Amino acid sequence: MKNKNILIIVTGSIAAYKACEVVRLLRKEGANVQVMMSKSALEFVGKATFAALTNNEVITEIFPDTPKAGLEHIEMAMELDAIVVVPATANTICKTANGVADDVVSTTLSVCEQPTLFAPAMNFRMWQNPATMEAVEKLRKKGCMVLDPEEGQLASLHEGEGRLPKIIDIMNGIRNLFEMPLPLAGKKVLVTAGPTREAIDPVRFISNRSSGKMGYALAEKVRDMGASVILISGPVSLPPIPEIEMIYVETAKEMAVSVQANCNDADHLFMVAAVADYSPVNPADQKIKRNSENKSIELKPALDILKSIKGKTKGKVIAFALETHDGESEAQRKLVEKGVDFIVLNYANEEGAGFESSTNRVTIFSKSGNQIELKKDRKDRIAQKIIEYTLNN
Repeated sequence: MKNKNILIIVTGSIAAYKACEVVRLLRKEGANVQVMMSKSALEFVGKATFAALTNNEVITEIFPDTPKAGLEHIEMAMELDAIVVVPATANTICKTANGVADDVVSTTLSVCEQPTLFAPAMNFRMWQNPATMEAVEKLRKKGCMVLDPEEGQLASLHEGEGRLPKIIDIMNGIRNLFEMPLPLAGKKVLVTAGPTREAIDPVRFISNRSSGKMGYALAEKVRDMGASVILISGPVSLPPIPEIEMIYVETAKEMAVSVQANCNDADHLFMVAAVADYSPVNPADQKIKRNSENKSIELKPALDILKSIKGKTKGKVIAFALETHDGESEAQRKLVEKGVDFIVLNYANEEGAGFESSTNRVTIFSKSGNQIELKKDRKDRIAQKIIEYTLNN
């Protein structure tokens, strides 16, 4: 959603504070955001909050005390690509559906023709009121997107349908406004990324050169396709990805525990992390001092995470194999031995591929016997192609 111009309209619901998270996520994804608030919304959240989040003045009056008043203010702020009403009250929904334009919010919604999404939040009886139900149908027939509210405990302590939709559903709704395909909407995807570290002593460890870029690129792409994503990351220098549940680990054992705890209901697992094959048998609890003698470190095999989850997940498993030689035979062996659906092979000793690179070249092997080579490209583009291939084969 980079450089998309989005107007967020906040109306008077106790869920108004949740609009802050929507604004924050849109900004992190590169969107330009302008906020408009109804007078009743100001009773729940101060406009200074949204001004700080957007770096734009918040619109609250139809006739502000400025030389450029009314809707010209919106035009000056940005050319809108979409409008998102979050939270949308029964009052706002009914006004918009019936052409009422008596304040800054309803006037804006009656004039602007951009793709519009309503994320309702109200008492369950308001949502079930025949007038509200009729208004929702009118808006949908006009081409607006009206999400269904969530069921659960409401602010009034009643149980029912009326809670603001989940943030991921709102964000996916916004993506739908821009006609972004969402083949993974409603799916849970688990991704592992980066290296692990196996302690030698409190200050030294065994690790590898993985930057985590490939796994992070995959996590971001499946998020953009609508998935609910968990990213289990080893130590990397990459920032967290918005809208993704981040779990940070250090050792192979910690990564295994996190994968095992989250794999059961995952629909797709992208096992991209470069997990240690060996770890020290007896790591020292104090720093090993330098002297003139040679030192040896006894190593033991680290836990094989893929083998440990074999038969414990019904999800499609896509594993990665990094090799320096005999890549195809090793990939085929791992495909069978580890019981995965796909193996993605790349080479550590190939220029512009593997570790510490922003590009990659991979070959995908499937358990059905098919394989495809993806020529060297930027890792985010390679990620897109890996996802598309594994979804459709």
